[in-house]
Amino acid sequence: MIILVAVLSTTLLLFTTASHADTPCDFKGVSVGDKMSPAQIMSALGVTNYKLNPKLPSFEENLPNIQKYGVLAAGEIRDWNIGPYCDDRLCTIPWGVSVGNSGDIPVSVYVAFHSGQITEIDVSFGQIYWDEILPLLDKKYGRNWKVERDPYMVLTDLETKQSSVVERTTLNHKSGGVNRKTRDTCQIWATNYDVIFYHHDPLGQFHSVFVIKLVSKNF
Repeated sequence: MIILVAVLSTTLLLFTTASHADTPCDFKGVSVGDKMSPAQIMSALGVTNYKLNPKLPSFEENLPNIQKYGVLAAGEIRDWNIGPYCDDRLCTIPWGVSVGNSGDIPVSVYVAFHSGQITEIDVSFGQIYWDEILPLLDKKYGRNWKVERDPYMVLTDLETKQSSVVERTTLNHKSGGVNRKTRDTCQIWATNYDVIFYHHDPLGQFHSVFVIKLVSKNF
């Protein structure tokens, strides 16, 4: 009996470990935990034309859009006007990256790093593509999601004061993932409506987002 329990425990442990190890922490080969230069990040994501440390509009220059659309939407409009760029903390790719079988689903990508190590990857896309993206997430990261639903999420357009009520779905990966090269681990989650305010960029009024975040060892 003891031997049987030991065998079952070992089998369960191996299965759990394998399941965790089989879940990656990357988007298109760029993984949290990796140490990559901005040039390497952009190259891996297929971006050939981008700016380094561009001069961003001042707060005063951006204030009309902030007052009209809100801070987040104003920042997105700014980034779309600048185009792909990197500084000493992040790479932002508002356009130029796509996913899907035909590569016809446009996404915006944000990659944050600290001391050269990638700490977070955010992939935003139009909410109309949510149902098409879900099978891609299941295939790559596994159907191991904790699903939470909010049937009464209120979204507001700050410009027109118009509001909509939607059902928000949030997926949190139960086991998380692992960077197979560095052994760093990550949290993975996605939601079909990212924030409570309308967006005002070419991705559309409503954005979905997929996030991979490094689990810090600094504790």
